Amino acid sequence: MERDISPGRGATKNEDRKKIDEELLNVKKLEAIGVLAGGIAHDFNNLLFVIMGNINMAQLKIEEDHQAHRHLMEAEKACMRAKDLTQKFITFSSGGGPVKRRVSVRDLVSSVASLVLSGSITSSRIDAPAGLWEMEVDENQMRQVLTSLMENAKEAMVRGGVISIRAENVELTENGRERIDPTSGRYIKIVISDEGTGIPEENMPNIFDPYFSTKYRGSQKGMGFGLAIARSVINKHNGHIKVESLFGKGTTVTLLIPASSETTGAPPATAVYVHTPRKRILVMEDEEMLSDLIQTMLQHLGYDVDLALDGGRAIELYSESLEANRNYDAVILDLTVKVGMDGREAIQKLHYLNPAIKAIVSSGHSSDPIMFDHARYGFCDVLIKPYDLEDLRAALDRVWGQ
Repeated sequence: MERDISPGRGATKNEDRKKIDEELLNVKKLEAIGVLAGGIAHDFNNLLFVIMGNINMAQLKIEEDHQAHRHLMEAEKACMRAKDLTQKFITFSSGGGPVKRRVSVRDLVSSVASLVLSGSITSSRIDAPAGLWEMEVDENQMRQVLTSLMENAKEAMVRGGVISIRAENVELTENGRERIDPTSGRYIKIVISDEGTGIPEENMPNIFDPYFSTKYRGSQKGMGFGLAIARSVINKHNGHIKVESLFGKGTTVTLLIPASSETTGAPPATAVYVHTPRKRILVMEDEEMLSDLIQTMLQHLGYDVDLALDGGRAIELYSESLEANRNYDAVILDLTVKVGMDGREAIQKLHYLNPAIKAIVSSGHSSDPIMFDHARYGFCDVLIKPYDLEDLRAALDRVWGQ
């Protein structure tokens, strides 16, 4: 028997081996980013939470025509950019999963386009018809994806132009073909197209590499994270992403995101709940700056608040309230504390005291499994730091509605 010793076959093996080595190297790079993110995210997000929260409260105390109002708005915008930057790193954290909720595609796409293109010479054309199914996604992560893609499109059109954004309901059949059909295998298809410079063909194999970029280095450019983050997020949502580009003509990015299994096709209903002014909430938070801020925010929303530095004290207060027949209507537990019992252990003991407890887990460690599978651990909802007054209000409204 003759052997095939043609150089072409050997070259192919070497190329395959090289690709595998490159993929392993990329995995190691992303793991390093994840370790870094896990180390800094908690403390940074706690500090950012204090800044954002106090800006929120200050805005409520002054009129919109006050000369300080504009400065507070600019500070809030800077905080939101810092939050997004931190989230970009956290996205790559080892084991980090999405904290999923049902989200309106139409509302999300419109709000991101409005924010990204505000004050720009670039405009958008959005085709998101009524009757779109909802997605069950991590809203913050999906907002990151859309923001990165729209910012890339805007930057590609230096003289302005139109970003076309189209969303539709599709079903993927077994052979991968699409058909409009509201049955099983449902996806939301989002297509974002620009009229920009496009991507050279030789650069296409590298577009998902977080360390690759053709942009000039600067405060907002050259980081190379946009498409890498988009692919990471879409993969975690069991979706698909495809990039097509013609150099000098423009780029089209297609996202396929699984539709919520509970979606009926009807426009999403807005939950309405009016809470009684004197509901009682127990907050377990070990950092004084944060606990004071959370107390102030909750009091502004009309709640009575008790504070505990760790899980042990939270259990004591909860037991005392049960004995006095003055139960807490909800508890907010910090996931990690420096000293004493953390939220992970405390919720188990609190469930023993009251199996029907309404508990919210809060943390700056959004990559912890509890944060994206909170119901399994006995929590009704999550608050990812840094959050603002509206996030807090919405979380409590969801709890009351359960």
